[in-house]
Amino acid sequence: MPIYDYWCSQCHQKFEESKSMEKRHTAICPRCNTKGKLMPSAFSFKFFNPFTVDGEGFTSKNMRPEEVAELNQECRER
Repeated sequence: MPIYDYWCSQCHQKFEESKSMEKRHTAICPRCNTKGKLMPSAFSFKFFNPFTVDGEGFTSKNMRPEEVAELNQECRER
């Protein structure tokens, strides 16, 4: 089940709960037992870009430096 973030307007407590999508709109604050408001979650992820030249991407591990330079030049021209 996904984890959702909630905000209690009564005691200003931010809390999380694991709920099904059907029941995500209702949550009770663990501090004051009032109804919490569903907040948009801020999650982070690392986007994998196979054309990076940072030493960790696809190009640095699987392509020769000449091929990387050629690919970068083609991208700049577009």
